[in-house]
Amino acid sequence: MGSKYVAEIRPTVEEWDKKIGYISDVLDEWLVFQKTWMYLENIFNAEDIQKQLPAESRQFMTVDKFWKEHMIRTKKNARALEICEQPLLLGKFSQYNQQLDEIQKSLENYLETKRAAFPRFYFLSNDDLLEILS
Repeated sequence: MGSKYVAEIRPTVEEWDKKIGYISDVLDEWLVFQKTWMYLENIFNAEDIQKQLPAESRQFMTVDKFWKEHMIRTKKNARALEICEQPLLLGKFSQYNQQLDEIQKSLENYLETKRAAFPRFYFLSNDDLLEILS
Protein backbone atom coordinates (compact mmCIF):
# COMPACT_ATOMS: atom_id res chain seq x y z
CA MET A 1 0.00 0.00 0.00
CA GLY A 2 2.93 2.34 0.65
CA SER A 3 4.56 1.79 -2.74
CA LYS A 4 4.56 4.57 -5.30
CA TYR A 5 3.69 2.00 -7.99
CA VAL A 6 0.38 1.01 -6.42
CA ALA A 7 -1.50 4.02 -7.82
CA GLU A 8 -2.69 2.20 -10.96
CA ILE A 9 -3.96 -0.85 -9.08
CA ARG A 10 -4.96 0.78 -5.78
CA PRO A 11 -8.58 -0.54 -5.79
CA THR A 12 -7.38 -4.12 -6.24
CA VAL A 13 -4.71 -3.75 -3.56
CA GLU A 14 -7.22 -2.22 -1.12
CA GLU A 15 -9.66 -5.06 -1.81
CA TRP A 16 -7.00 -7.67 -1.10
CA ASP A 17 -5.83 -5.80 1.99
CA LYS A 18 -9.40 -5.92 3.29
CA LYS A 19 -9.73 -9.66 2.47
CA ILE A 20 -6.44 -10.55 4.13
CA GLY A 21 -7.35 -8.54 7.22
CA TYR A 22 -10.69 -10.35 7.46
CA ILE A 23 -9.02 -13.75 7.03
CA SER A 24 -6.58 -12.83 9.79
CA ASP A 25 -9.48 -11.95 12.11
CA VAL A 26 -11.26 -15.23 11.30
CA LEU A 27 -8.12 -17.29 11.89
CA ASP A 28 -7.46 -15.54 15.21
CA GLU A 29 -10.97 -16.41 16.44
CA TRP A 30 -10.61 -19.92 14.99
CA LEU A 31 -7.41 -20.57 16.94
CA VAL A 32 -8.89 -19.31 20.20
CA PHE A 33 -11.93 -21.53 19.60
CA GLN A 34 -9.82 -24.58 18.78
CA LYS A 35 -7.64 -24.20 21.87
CA THR A 36 -10.64 -23.93 24.21
CA TRP A 37 -12.58 -26.67 22.43
CA MET A 38 -9.65 -29.09 22.70
CA TYR A 39 -9.45 -28.50 26.45
CA LEU A 40 -13.19 -28.87 27.07
CA GLU A 41 -13.84 -31.80 24.72
CA ASN A 42 -12.23 -34.42 26.97
CA ILE A 43 -13.94 -32.98 30.01
CA PHE A 44 -17.45 -32.96 28.56
CA ASN A 45 -17.09 -36.42 27.04
CA ALA A 46 -16.99 -37.82 30.58
CA GLU A 47 -20.39 -39.06 31.70
CA ASP A 48 -19.90 -37.82 35.25
CA ILE A 49 -19.42 -34.23 34.13
CA GLN A 50 -22.41 -34.54 31.79
CA LYS A 51 -24.52 -35.59 34.76
CA GLN A 52 -23.16 -32.88 37.05
CA LEU A 53 -23.40 -30.07 34.48
CA PRO A 54 -26.26 -31.00 32.12
CA ALA A 55 -26.98 -27.48 30.81
CA GLU A 56 -23.32 -26.84 30.07
CA SER A 57 -23.02 -30.27 28.45
CA ARG A 58 -25.90 -29.45 26.10
CA GLN A 59 -24.29 -26.11 25.29
CA PHE A 60 -20.99 -27.82 24.61
CA MET A 61 -22.66 -30.38 22.34
CA THR A 62 -24.10 -27.53 20.27
CA VAL A 63 -20.66 -25.94 19.98
CA ASP A 64 -19.11 -29.33 19.26
CA LYS A 65 -21.59 -29.96 16.45
CA PHE A 66 -20.73 -26.60 14.83
CA TRP A 67 -17.01 -27.36 15.12
CA LYS A 68 -17.25 -30.81 13.57
CA GLU A 69 -19.45 -29.64 10.71
CA HIS A 70 -17.10 -26.73 10.05
CA MET A 71 -14.06 -28.99 10.04
CA ILE A 72 -15.74 -31.41 7.60
CA ARG A 73 -16.41 -28.48 5.23
CA THR A 74 -12.82 -27.31 5.67
CA LYS A 75 -11.45 -30.76 4.90
CA LYS A 76 -13.52 -30.93 1.70
CA ASN A 77 -12.35 -27.50 0.58
CA ALA A 78 -9.01 -26.52 2.10
CA ARG A 79 -8.78 -23.14 0.35
CA ALA A 80 -8.31 -20.59 3.11
CA LEU A 81 -9.83 -17.70 1.18
CA GLU A 82 -13.03 -19.59 0.38
CA ILE A 83 -13.40 -21.09 3.85
CA CYS A 84 -12.75 -17.84 5.73
CA GLU A 85 -15.06 -15.79 3.52
CA GLN A 86 -18.10 -17.90 4.37
CA PRO A 87 -20.93 -15.62 5.40
CA LEU A 88 -21.07 -14.88 9.12
CA LEU A 89 -18.14 -17.21 9.96
CA LEU A 90 -16.34 -14.59 12.04
CA GLY A 91 -19.54 -13.86 13.94
CA LYS A 92 -20.17 -17.56 14.56
CA PHE A 93 -16.68 -18.09 15.91
CA SER A 94 -17.03 -15.03 18.15
CA GLN A 95 -20.42 -16.23 19.41
CA TYR A 96 -19.21 -19.76 20.08
CA ASN A 97 -16.05 -18.46 21.76
CA GLN A 98 -18.30 -16.57 24.18
CA GLN A 99 -20.30 -19.73 24.80
CA LEU A 100 -17.12 -21.70 25.45
CA ASP A 101 -16.03 -19.03 27.93
CA GLU A 102 -19.37 -19.32 29.74
CA ILE A 103 -19.06 -23.11 29.82
CA GLN A 104 -15.55 -22.84 31.19
CA LYS A 105 -16.71 -20.42 33.90
CA SER A 106 -19.49 -22.81 34.90
CA LEU A 107 -16.95 -25.61 35.08
CA GLU A 108 -14.72 -23.44 37.29
CA ASN A 109 -17.69 -22.73 39.60
CA TYR A 110 -18.46 -26.44 39.80
CA LEU A 111 -14.86 -27.22 40.73
CA GLU A 112 -14.92 -24.42 43.30
CA THR A 113 -17.91 -26.04 45.03
CA LYS A 114 -15.99 -29.31 45.18
CA ARG A 115 -12.98 -27.53 46.62
CA ALA A 116 -15.15 -25.82 49.23
CA ALA A 117 -16.53 -29.21 50.29
CA PHE A 118 -13.08 -30.74 50.58
CA PRO A 119 -10.36 -28.10 51.17
CA ARG A 120 -7.49 -30.36 50.17
CA PHE A 121 -8.69 -30.01 46.60
CA TYR A 122 -7.39 -26.42 46.63
CA PHE A 123 -3.91 -27.86 46.21
CA LEU A 124 -4.82 -29.60 42.97
CA SER A 125 -4.94 -28.19 39.47
CA ASN A 126 -8.25 -28.22 37.63
CA ASP A 127 -7.09 -31.09 35.43
CA ASP A 128 -6.06 -33.21 38.41
CA LEU A 129 -9.29 -32.45 40.23
CA LEU A 130 -11.35 -33.37 37.17
CA GLU A 131 -9.46 -36.64 36.90
CA ILE A 132 -10.20 -37.44 40.53
CA LEU A 133 -13.85 -36.49 40.24
CA SER A 134 -14.41 -38.54 37.12
